[in-house]
Amino acid sequence: MSGHADYQLLLVDDEANVVDGLADTLPWHELGIAKVFKAYSGVEALEILKTNPVDILISDIRMPGMTGLELLARVRRSWKKIKCILLSGHAEFAYAQQAIAHETYDYLLKPVGDEEIMAKVGGAIKALSEERDETRFRQRMARAFQESLPKLRGELLNELLQGLKYAPDRLTDKLESLKLNIAHDESFALMLVRLEGHLPKLDFYSLSLMEYAVANMAEELFKDSFRLWNCKSVHGYLVFVVTVPEEKRETFGSPEHFARTAEGELQQKAAQLQLSVSHYLKGSASVLMNKWGAFPHDVKRLYEDVLMALRRQVGNESELFVEVSGNPAQPPVRSLQRLHEPPMLVHLLESGNFDLAREKLTAVWEELNQNWANSPEHVLEVFFSVYASFSSFAHKNGRELADVIGSALADVSGLMPGRSASSLYGWMFEALQLLRQSMENETRNDRDITVNQIKQFVQKHLVDDVSLQAIADDLYMHPVHVSRVFKLETGENLSDYVLRLKMELAASMLADPSLKSYEIALKLGYQNPNYFNKVFKKYYSLTPQEYRQKQGNGGEA
Repeated sequence: MSGHADYQLLLVDDEANVVDGLADTLPWHELGIAKVFKAYSGVEALEILKTNPVDILISDIRMPGMTGLELLARVRRSWKKIKCILLSGHAEFAYAQQAIAHETYDYLLKPVGDEEIMAKVGGAIKALSEERDETRFRQRMARAFQESLPKLRGELLNELLQGLKYAPDRLTDKLESLKLNIAHDESFALMLVRLEGHLPKLDFYSLSLMEYAVANMAEELFKDSFRLWNCKSVHGYLVFVVTVPEEKRETFGSPEHFARTAEGELQQKAAQLQLSVSHYLKGSASVLMNKWGAFPHDVKRLYEDVLMALRRQVGNESELFVEVSGNPAQPPVRSLQRLHEPPMLVHLLESGNFDLAREKLTAVWEELNQNWANSPEHVLEVFFSVYASFSSFAHKNGRELADVIGSALADVSGLMPGRSASSLYGWMFEALQLLRQSMENETRNDRDITVNQIKQFVQKHLVDDVSLQAIADDLYMHPVHVSRVFKLETGENLSDYVLRLKMELAASMLADPSLKSYEIALKLGYQNPNYFNKVFKKYYSLTPQEYRQKQGNGGEA
């Protein structure tokens, strides 16, 4: 059940029969060992190490000339990643333990059996594989993270603009990981830039370049006095969070002086940005500046204020510069916050997170019931939004909503669920539970199908290549997923299932007295008959010959 054979092993012992026996009789390829080197002294082992990329070294401790511990010390200085396994007898075991604890992957106590050696080497290969995967993963992730840093920063700001709530500690961690220097309760201003004229009509690539240019111009203009953090909002506008560095804040003096001086300088920089768009990009832009707020509590509020000012004071006009009032008049009717803030209900459903979907619906209903229970429009707003999310989720899974939650709950002709907050509550959670049950049933059915496909492949290729990788390749799945699904559904490891089938087939073949045990071993894919005999005995507690005799089919084994 190993992966591709690409590891190399070095065996070191002054007893040639020990080295040759281990190298030539054990099925190393089954562990992923591509090549086995043999050395009969420590000096010969060092020569091999200088010219070959060895991954695992097995050495006896007691050797003439250079001992195994001396060899180990040399290896540790020059080849730190090699996994070293020491062979020690009872006499030198206590002496070897101290070195083993600090420098050796593992040890084997003589006399040692083949299965024990295979198990130790298998463990070393697993450790090497994990180290390789972890190193490669970290390198890839570090590069990808640096390349994605602007995008990740923009995504976080967009989440805050839409009202996503973060626990303080978690938000601090995210800000630090994204290298954003802004603290809780720090003062900030919000600036919105709407590109106008020919700019919004550009193709996606050209528009992205223009937006990138605007952000760079802003950084250049503001850098002496302010820090900027920007994104393209879900409404298609460039939004900047503007803060003042600590060293610059001191030059603005008292809070009252800061408000006047910082705001004046900020407005001047924003006006310069507007002129730069016109001069360098040959386009136009409207710029809206908001008053100072506290981060992150006021991010969503200030963004909503600036959007309202854009609708009311700018509209379809262009090249306007608007300073948004710090206390805009609150409209008599307000929208539902929890319904439209991220994470959206449809996204929670699509990700299969039904627990969070239920929490989302609970929060929506609590806001509705507390503030707008007697507003038919708000009740219907929630109903239609939730109904659309449920329908979209059902359709993306290839089903009609009525097939999932039943025709009665899916029927909107009478709009009964949308007539009151209480009836809406019962409808939402009953429909959600039915959606969840439907998806869990489909998941179980899909797993059953996958397990049956695995079993069919194993049975068909039992005497050929039945490795985990071969099964995964045939099913177009990841090997880890194949293994976990099989274990989850059957309660049996896939490797144990393959072994069981092989041993049952071997037992049935032993009923034919004309077949010798080595012929059976070869038919089952075991190139080493001795190894087959050991596996068979471990499974049945009898050798093949003993099993045959017990079954009354005596013959030459």
